[in-house]
Amino acid sequence: MKIIGHRGARGEAPENTEAGIDIAMRAGVDMIEVDLRLVGNTIVLSHDPIVSDKIYYQLSELLKHVAGKVPLNLEIKELTVASKLPDLLNGYSGEVLLSSFDYDTLHACRKLLPCIPIAVLDSWSGVRATYRASKLNTKRIHMNQRWLWRGFIYSMTRRGWQLYAFTVNSDRQARVFEKSGLLGIFTDYPSFFMSKNK
Repeated sequence: MKIIGHRGARGEAPENTEAGIDIAMRAGVDMIEVDLRLVGNTIVLSHDPIVSDKIYYQLSELLKHVAGKVPLNLEIKELTVASKLPDLLNGYSGEVLLSSFDYDTLHACRKLLPCIPIAVLDSWSGVRATYRASKLNTKRIHMNQRWLWRGFIYSMTRRGWQLYAFTVNSDRQARVFEKSGLLGIFTDYPSFFMSKNK
């Protein structure tokens, strides 16, 4: 089962920061997830709406820092981010996955960056998630772990969907998911889960 650092390493450092990214990288995660918003014409890392007097870590800085050492899951929080991504990502050699809860955002990403894989995010509805994923020609779905259970995971996997769960911080829950065939989890504590895998 893949371990993905949620917002870097949200439980071990400030979220969406270089410090959190470094912790996740040192832990040896399979992927790092961060959130993207727009400040002026600059893409920055932030889960919450932008606060005017705060300094944010920029996507361009993240790409230089990571430099392809670990795959990145860029969760897009605003549709306006999509049009700014090609300038940064077309020259990036590392592995990238784009995800969003918003269908229009993913549709825009599919048109602007057809070679970059996308994932559908959904809080609770497997029906909605698979419908959107089918329309977007992707098999990857990220869902809230609260609504996942063994039978559902088995059914989704058997039908060819690539299912991941957010946000899993319980070792016991992670083991249940792994036995059920879940492909990966997003966690606030990547160091803990990676140490369990060694």
